[in-house]
Amino acid sequence: MTPNWRKIHCAVLIGALALAGCGPTRPPDTGLDDAAQALATARAAGAPTYAPLELRSAEDHLSQARAFAEKRHYEDSARLARESQADSELAQVKARLGKLREQVDAATRENARLQQAAGSGGAATGGGR
Repeated sequence: MTPNWRKIHCAVLIGALALAGCGPTRPPDTGLDDAAQALATARAAGAPTYAPLELRSAEDHLSQARAFAEKRHYEDSARLARESQADSELAQVKARLGKLREQVDAATRENARLQQAAGSGGAATGGGR
């Protein structure tokens, strides 16, 4: 190789590296996908009925996180996405708790009804002895 070829190869290599550095880059992961998934899980768990305030807070935080990500304020976006995910998880837990309380209340009512039926039935059969 002649010295000119070396210079050309070197210039091409430097140019390629410079162009690679100028290419589009992906924004950092701010957790928006995880927060959106947590929100969907909370909705499916019954949060609109049992934890509407927590669900609304999760929705608001996710909306704000998306707005910050569009403005390329990734640290704020990540913080709000984490808050949204935490709100969604709280809403999901409250929804489960609400459903369990309903089941306990239904079982308690059924037990009271059965005890009353057993008490009135036992008095009728016990009185005939």
